[in-house]
Amino acid sequence: MPLPVDPAALAATLDQCRGAVHAPLPRLTEDQVTRAASGEVVRIVRHGDPDQPSTAIGLVVLEGSIEALWLAAQDPHTHVDPSLTEFVLEELPGDRALWYGYLDLPAPLADRQWVVTSADNRAAASLACWEHHWELTADALPRARAAIAAGAAPGLAPEQVDAAVLTPVNHGAWLLSSLGPDHTLVVYQATSVVGGAIPDWLVLKLTTARLESVLRQVETLGRDWVPGHYGLTHAPVNGPDGRPLEPWR
Repeated sequence: MPLPVDPAALAATLDQCRGAVHAPLPRLTEDQVTRAASGEVVRIVRHGDPDQPSTAIGLVVLEGSIEALWLAAQDPHTHVDPSLTEFVLEELPGDRALWYGYLDLPAPLADRQWVVTSADNRAAASLACWEHHWELTADALPRARAAIAAGAAPGLAPEQVDAAVLTPVNHGAWLLSSLGPDHTLVVYQATSVVGGAIPDWLVLKLTTARLESVLRQVETLGRDWVPGHYGLTHAPVNGPDGRPLEPWR
């Protein structure tokens, strides 16, 4: 049975994007390319230097257009993880934004939080590689607390911010590239050290384990949620080239 996407086309797309993206792309084996082209999530751990954290990477070809899947991952109303609360603190010049994130962890572990600056990669977008990446901006936490006190995140209280642990490392990226009208390469990368009493190896194990659920949720949202949500009355969401995506009609 033929695969939904030609593995050679997938490999060529990865090669094209590799030189333009902010977050380095892994080099796949022939077997990994075939598995990803078939719709299987390929999970990869990129190990850093001995004193640096490792990166969890999920790579797959999902069903759906690049526009629908970009909205599923980037629309400010979307949720791909029920334990995660996120909101935009401030829109910044140059396709950037300041985001706050709060991760609800089971007791007795303390909840985690972070503030990151995210950006879209216009240079990569010119090569049909849609990348959105982020870096930790720890000194913006007081602004996040003030926003939460003002009601920016219903369900979160300033006292929860005071009790949560600020992650000392948090960066990553989404990458999407179209492989036809109904299939899209999607790569999700996350590098995190959550601090506190949770060892880094456990964080990496948990992050790697949830890669598939996050990517499948993006696929589901792109198919079932985006067409009804992103309509004519929705505030425009930009693609990585800075131009707003057309609403579903």
